[in-house]
Parts: sequence; structure tokens; C-alpha cells
Amino acid sequence: MGINDMNNGFQIRFEWLPRDYGDALERATFADLGIHVDGEVATKVEDLMAKTVRSTIRASAYTLGFWFAANWWRLRWEPEAKSASWKVSHKVGAAGGGYVWPDLALSTDGSNVLAHCRPTNGEAEPVRFLSNFDVVLPVHAFERGVDEFVEAVIARLENQGYQDTDLTAMWGEVREERADPALTSWRKLEAMLDCDPDEAPGELIEELRRRAEIVGEGAVEEIAAAAKFNALEQLDALNREIQSGELMGLPDYASLHGRIREEIDFWQPPWKQAAQVAQMARAQWKLDRGPIRNKTLSDLFSIPERLVSEPAGHDQVPMSAGFRENGADGKVRVFLNRRYPAGLRFAVARLAADHLRTGLEDRLLPATDAKTARQKFQRAFAQEFLCPFEDLTEYLKTEDPSDERIEDAAAFFEVSPLLVRTLLVNRGVLDRISLPE
Repeated sequence: MGINDMNNGFQIRFEWLPRDYGDALERATFADLGIHVDGEVATKVEDLMAKTVRSTIRASAYTLGFWFAANWWRLRWEPEAKSASWKVSHKVGAAGGGYVWPDLALSTDGSNVLAHCRPTNGEAEPVRFLSNFDVVLPVHAFERGVDEFVEAVIARLENQGYQDTDLTAMWGEVREERADPALTSWRKLEAMLDCDPDEAPGELIEELRRRAEIVGEGAVEEIAAAAKFNALEQLDALNREIQSGELMGLPDYASLHGRIREEIDFWQPPWKQAAQVAQMARAQWKLDRGPIRNKTLSDLFSIPERLVSEPAGHDQVPMSAGFRENGADGKVRVFLNRRYPAGLRFAVARLAADHLRTGLEDRLLPATDAKTARQKFQRAFAQEFLCPFEDLTEYLKTEDPSDERIEDAAAFFEVSPLLVRTLLVNRGVLDRISLPE
């Protein structure tokens, strides 16, 4: 039998198979398994000996279910990183158990999950996986698929007479923690720190939660995701800089902040949300088409023009950030750690985006390098705000711009060539391989 066919986002389909050898739990849950992601099949495999292609693999559902349960918090909350620990928790191949798994990585930004699947060469195994796709799906669809699969495996175990297994106990703990807001907050912070449950120092989590009461839970989570075990040091560094920042104001802040929360579909990918908000802001602030010059930016946000043209000596702080002294009035004190005008302009736009998008419970507005939905929103807003896609394509007048033409566009809009290239990649004009590693 299979899992609910109404779930087209993330499904692990299965057919139970008999097996006469091996561990008892693996025998009870041996199956034909198919991993389906929004219409793509990660388990499409070529049997090199039989010379056949099929959409399932034969493996232990218990082994795969245990991997999902053991890594649930990190799969749900930890953004993409380059650590070995991240790979163990996010690449399905780490499920192990002596089985051959597809090269499928599951990366979250907190709002969506990216399923990154690549073919294998089959040099060391009797099979070769064939699928090659990148699919983004809402995190709730991923959660539902994992829940259905793990609970189906547990039901199979109970039906076969195995009531008290490690998987049953672990999944019970996960479900209990998910139902408790305080435990959820704790586990989420651990995951942001690149840690398994109970692996992060308790005193670090406690202090981060204490800081969250002062500057905002979301802000602390963003810094934890970016700085890991250096999060407290970075919070201290930012706190020292707060009073030396420049005060920035956003016109019609309360009105625009309210419109965004009412009119934007936050189930969309962050870049789509951000592009809509940037267009909304430019229209409400009556900005002309084309580039926004420094004088315009200065007048718009009531900041000194030098803030976006000259480094202010904050390049030693870990990130650009803002601090709301009274969020409801639209004022935020900002300090930028960029050295060059394009970076300074981009940082100001990122902080404006975060001020518009984030709830007033966060007093600190960090602009980090983490690959969370919040940081993706900031970057995509800054791209569209400073270099609107329609205006960019009109300037380029080609769907295959040369490097020189991209540099010309960057100079015209007073942004970096990387911003222009990234915007064109995100909108499908250029291939992703056009971006530097």
C-alpha cells in the first residue's frame, strides 16, 4: 500500500516486501520505496546488472524513518551550511544501514525546503540513480510527508508485534516537543547552531533565550544561524555599536508595514514576496523608474548621503544591522559594515526591507549571510528595489548579456555586478552556473 496520494508535495511511497534474513525490525519494514518531490522521483534508478530502470529502491523503511526522526529538528530549521555535520543531517545517503540511497539533500530556509537531487555514477554500486532536479516546496508539505511516512512505519511495526522500538520512542519525543512552544524554541535554537538535540551547551541556549527577551526571538535565531557558537560574541559586538549608528526613517512606515502584512502571500518563496514588497514600496514612495541615486536615497530615508557613499568605520562589526528604538514610528538606528558604495546601498536597502517585513517584537534587525527565509527576503528586496528587473531588462536589451554589459548595468544602477547576475539567474534569464561559487 502507499501513503495518501493527495500529498503531492513530499511523499515516500512504499510496498511492503517479504524478507527472510537480517535484523528483525528491518525484515518487518523491508519495502519497495519511492521518494517523490512535487512530481519528481528521487529514487529513479538504473539496475546496472539487470539493465532495467525503475522508480523505487528496495530498502528498510525503518532505517529511513529513523533517520528522519533523528534529524527532524535540523531538517525543519537548520539553513544550508558547509559543515560535515550538516551533510549528515540533511543528505538522505547518511541514513546508511547498508542500503544504497539517492544523492538527495534537503535544505530548509525555515519557510521552504529545497530538494536538491543529482545523478550518481554507479562506479562503486550495482545501481545508478538518474534523477537531476531542484524543487522548492513549502515546509508544511515536507512536514506532512515526513509525518505520514514515519507514522506509517510505526504502524507497520506495531502490526508486526513490535510495540516499543527506538523509532517509536524517538518519534514520540519529537511529537511532544513540537507540541510544546518552549521545547520547540529550544530545539529550534539548537538546530540553528548546527547541533543535534541536547548537543548544544545548555548555558549557551539559556543565554540566547535571555537575549531574545531583550532584542527579539527572531533576531537571536538569525544570528545563531549565521554565527553558530559565536552568536553571543556577535550580539555583544552589535550591542556596543548601537548608539553610534545613524537614525533612518521610512516614509509612511505604519501604513506600508500594515499593507505588507495584509496583502502579501507569505506562503510564496521569499524572493517573490520581496519583489512585490519592493514594487509596492517604490510605488508608495513615488520613486521614478530606473536607478535610485544616493541623493534620492538620502532624502527618502532621512540619512546623511555619506552613509551610502563612504564607509563609517563599522567594518569590524560582524554584520550590518539596525535597532528599533520605537518600531512603531518607523525610525531605526543603522550601522553598516560594508566598505564600498554598492555594498553600503545594498545594506541600507536590506535593513529597510527587514524593518518593513519583520514584526515589531524584534528590536534588533540583523543582515547576516545565513540562508534563512528572512535573509533571502532582505537580499531579494534590495535587488528589486535598487535594480528593478523590468528596468534592468529594458537597459540590457538582450536575453544573453555579456560580462561587459552586466558591468555596465551594475554601474548604471549603482549596484554590484554580482547583484545584477544574481537577479538575472533568479528570474531565469541566466543559468545558475553563471554565479561564482
